[in-house]
Amino acid sequence: MALNDALDLSQIDPPIWRIAVAGVVYGPYTFGQMKSFAEEDRIRSHSSVANGDGGAFYLASEHPELSPLFADDTPTRTPEDAPEAANYLITIRTDGDGRRAMIALLNQMGRFAELMPGTFVLNAPVSALDLRNQLATVLAERGKFVIVNADSGQLAWMGLGADIDQHARTVWKRDL
Repeated sequence: MALNDALDLSQIDPPIWRIAVAGVVYGPYTFGQMKSFAEEDRIRSHSSVANGDGGAFYLASEHPELSPLFADDTPTRTPEDAPEAANYLITIRTDGDGRRAMIALLNQMGRFAELMPGTFVLNAPVSALDLRNQLATVLAERGKFVIVNADSGQLAWMGLGADIDQHARTVWKRDL
């Protein structure tokens, strides 16, 4: 076989998948690699993944190509396990793609309304930490945000910088 006749596997299974873990994006990976990760439990149905360069991050189980890999991975939740809905005030600054991804996430989480550009209220059965982690995954390095749990007084944020982070910790007198 001549060198020019070599099979180009990137045309068959291109590396287009990315995985976000704790605000760090890994990849790109091929579908074959993603399948192996699922078999090894390195990614689960609730893992945050994106398809394509610059694509929004969603749960792995929500991607039509990946969802069959997690048929037995969907946890069954009983009503007593479900967290109680909480009220949040969220302020976000991001680009257009980040805004679309963030609105898609809020739409999946619960009921929300935009009070003014970049300021949202959300009622969702999710903890402030889970909300922060999911927004951080969706926005990655494309934006910054502040979340206030109006029910408990918790404050969470991402991307504000070390000085603001330290100052907020000295002013806000609730669990961060």
